[in-house]
Amino acid sequence: MNTKYSNPIYTDNEIIFTFVTSFIQGKPILLSNQNLRTEPLFDTVQLIAQQGGVISTAALKGSPSTAKLHPIAPYSQLVHQVMTENSYYPLAKNEREDCYIYQYFAPSKYYKVYCTTAKELWRVCWGRGKSIRSGIPLELVIWGQRPPLQKQIWHPIRGMEVENCQFTVKILSGNFQYAGDDLVVWARKLSSSELLNVKR
Repeated sequence: MNTKYSNPIYTDNEIIFTFVTSFIQGKPILLSNQNLRTEPLFDTVQLIAQQGGVISTAALKGSPSTAKLHPIAPYSQLVHQVMTENSYYPLAKNEREDCYIYQYFAPSKYYKVYCTTAKELWRVCWGRGKSIRSGIPLELVIWGQRPPLQKQIWHPIRGMEVENCQFTVKILSGNFQYAGDDLVVWARKLSSSELLNVKR
């Protein structure tokens, strides 16, 4: 493992950004300040809060690389933001460890990918779907977020409902259920005019 050592004082944002970009490149860097530190361990590198424990653990083997992120850990929102900016999304969930598993997803020229809470997706479906073929927003698809070893795929969204704070996304083969604050990865098909702008 090619590990670089560095001693200058870094801000929290700099450490988080470096943690993400370095594990993507497979070259972990040892950094720390009074709040955060990175720590290589065997074939992984961890981002650790000095007062809160492990925030994220990235696997350095495999292509593409993956990273576990505990959504309630300190700084998890900042890590999530940097991950998604680098096209890493929570494409699987480990219920036993209560963490999301972020994996690389290559940007598509036909769809715009989003990562929001289930509650925010419901607002999109409810706001757009009423006037589209009896409430079915045909331009929206959702990622089938399952445990890592199971097959995952995009599914057209056929409807969405909420009851007792549980959000149900209807797909052709059944449905997915989420709590309101659960992260979901979904995409919207670009319109013809948007595609023309992308090609320019």
